Amino acid sequence: MPDPRDETVSLFRRNGIAVVASNQFIRVFARSQMWIFLPLYLLVSRHVPYLVIGVVIFLMAISSLPLTLVAGNFIDRKGARSVIIYANILLGLLLLSLTILIFENSSLFLIYMVLVLSEPLMNIIGAADNVIITDSSSVSERNSAFSFVRILQNLGFSLGPAVGGFIAGIGYGYIFLLTTVFSFSELFVYVKFLKEQKRGSPGAKEEIAGTKPDILKAFKDKPFFIVAILISLFYLILGQWGTTLTFFWKGFDNMTYFDIGLLYSVNGVVVTVGQLPLNRLLKKLEDIARINLGYVVYLISFSLLPFFRGFVFLVLDTVLITIGENIVSPSINTVISRIAPTNKRGQYFTSFQVLTGMITPIAPVLGTFFLTIFSADIGLIWYPFTIIGVAFFLSFIPLWRKVNMSEHNN
Repeated sequence: MPDPRDETVSLFRRNGIAVVASNQFIRVFARSQMWIFLPLYLLVSRHVPYLVIGVVIFLMAISSLPLTLVAGNFIDRKGARSVIIYANILLGLLLLSLTILIFENSSLFLIYMVLVLSEPLMNIIGAADNVIITDSSSVSERNSAFSFVRILQNLGFSLGPAVGGFIAGIGYGYIFLLTTVFSFSELFVYVKFLKEQKRGSPGAKEEIAGTKPDILKAFKDKPFFIVAILISLFYLILGQWGTTLTFFWKGFDNMTYFDIGLLYSVNGVVVTVGQLPLNRLLKKLEDIARINLGYVVYLISFSLLPFFRGFVFLVLDTVLITIGENIVSPSINTVISRIAPTNKRGQYFTSFQVLTGMITPIAPVLGTFFLTIFSADIGLIWYPFTIIGVAFFLSFIPLWRKVNMSEHNN
């Protein structure tokens, strides 16, 4: 039996995977601080109500969908490298303007506008990264490839929130400044080290170039559509890991900024240390079964939150949430990469982001809505989530059976 460590070394030596993994570390280290403490900045410093923050996050996601969908065709036609470089240039400039607005305590409308403009660029970069990883690995290697990139992501996440918790005590603006600097560093790595990916046969580029654009093609693929819709609905529960949980830790458990940063860092450490061992443990389990298993672990983790308090419990619960994340995340990308035709991977990954993006933005709105409704005892917010989550899981079982992955390997 081949040593998994040899496969990991082999994957990292491939240009596309090495560059994406390295940039994911840079990106997540910086942006994890921004996204964790952005809601707290709006709540504490600018006195924005819970529900308004949820609506802003919703608008960021929804407004990005048309451009993200169109970008998939550009990725397939122009190449992931070209698209990712131009998107990074624009994103870096927007993050710089956001930093200035935060330091100047400028109009909330301007801050919201920059956030809304930034979101589609982040989605496009993420989709292009997924295409690069897919092009750089075989079907049998794909779960390991996505898992390896996640390890580098979460190595950044294990450091970023703790650093952000310290910086937030000095001033929120410095968090956004750091994010801007690291965004331009990420751009340098793409320009300097990433080679354009080669796809399929020698005539693959001609085949792609000669194909009539059809940005809705992926939506007509029944297995893809079923998988994307079910995962999107699952994210109504999984999406509470973030804004809702941050507010909950602050309001219910009275955690300090530094404590919150440490809890998110626990998540990063558990992914870094536990992703590959968990892959080996579950290697015989099909990807769709993994998604369902991880979802159940998530659901149990959230359901426990009203019953226990204290930092030690929250660390243990964060470990359990992260185990669910380790099971779910690589499997989602692997399923989409297996369904997508070789010359349409950009469209499939961006279409997946669009479908999930039509539903998942409701998660923080739903979370902040329940926080508002149950503001007298916010521990109650997890009861409706548990009921909704169990209902989803049970009702989706017959739908998962309609997805035959064996017909879509490539």
